Amino acid sequence: MKNTNHKRSAYLSAEDMRLGNKPIKIWGYDKAHKFVCRLEVSRAGIEVFAGERGGKKLCDDSWQRFVKRLSPET
Repeated sequence: MKNTNHKRSAYLSAEDMRLGNKPIKIWGYDKAHKFVCRLEVSRAGIEVFAGERGGKKLCDDSWQRFVKRLSPET
């Protein structure tokens, strides 16, 4: 039996390099090429979506809130 290694994949969609009103969208897929999440990055902050079609919002933070959430308690 031949072992086939499936790699994870992600796609990036960007209108331009400067962050504007339209977010940069990154779609993430697992090794079986099944949708896992969508990450949207804009000048206002970051949003993360999951679920079968990306309809469940997991995170909607400004940059300040996002960094505070990831920073260890001091």
